[in-house]
Amino acid sequence: MELADLRDRFPALDGLLVQITGFLARRRVVLAASDRVLSLAWWDQGEQHSIDTNLPPGLCQEGVPLQREALAEMVADLLIDQGLASGSVELELLLPLPSCDWRLLDGAAGLVDASSLRVLAPEMTWSLQWQESYVALSSLKDSDMAMVVGADRLILQAWIDTVALADLNLCQAEWLLVAAWRALQALNAPLKGEWAWLIESEGVWRFVLLCDGLPELDVGLQATQLPSIREEVLFLLEAWDQKQRQAGARRSWWITAAPRWKGRWAEGHGAGLHGPLVSDGEMSLLQLALKAPSAEIAA
Repeated sequence: MELADLRDRFPALDGLLVQITGFLARRRVVLAASDRVLSLAWWDQGEQHSIDTNLPPGLCQEGVPLQREALAEMVADLLIDQGLASGSVELELLLPLPSCDWRLLDGAAGLVDASSLRVLAPEMTWSLQWQESYVALSSLKDSDMAMVVGADRLILQAWIDTVALADLNLCQAEWLLVAAWRALQALNAPLKGEWAWLIESEGVWRFVLLCDGLPELDVGLQATQLPSIREEVLFLLEAWDQKQRQAGARRSWWITAAPRWKGRWAEGHGAGLHGPLVSDGEMSLLQLALKAPSAEIAA
């Protein structure tokens, strides 16, 4: 008897087949969380879907999942609500901003992976400790430089445990900022010259200066409102120009921020003086990160 005949005789079979197909089909799902919001994104027939839910106070703090079982249960329930079977999920984790740091490393031509980097143990001028961190190394093409990303070992392990408690298969973990940086490069390839990249996350701003696509400056800003943010950024750029002994530098500008900031940077931006404003808050940090191509990082 053919499948079509079975469907005619047993209409309920169609629903069962849909459930089985949904379970067997592998689904890429991206999980991102801050202290306030848990976000899930997934793709169905090439179309992106996402859901955000507010987190109760105390569930996450400074990027650390404090109540892992509760957070795992919340993730599992959200997946069920969206019709995503845990057995079909291939989870990609975007680590919160406070959990990691990054540096450009000169003279990295002889480094092949993170193990060789640990042997060398160069001074990274960051808060992470070598023995208490996971480190990922990405060599840069046509250069003796490498991008080094460090993650606090305890924070990363806490997220791995949370995913395991949700009975999910963790395929990849990447820092949210690095994913957004890779997306910015992909959307503007080749990323030439200097780019002033302003990033807002839950009301806190940071400024990253990219030179030919590489982060040469990464500073957390004190200001939280315009025009104070602009004044602080221009002060930083003036100091940078003096250090580089350059005058009249024009840069491309990219603003990554929540929807309430969309279009606001243009109000006081002089393109003729400061350079073109390429994006004015069209995407949040997570929305930008979700556009990143597949990561290739040696760890």
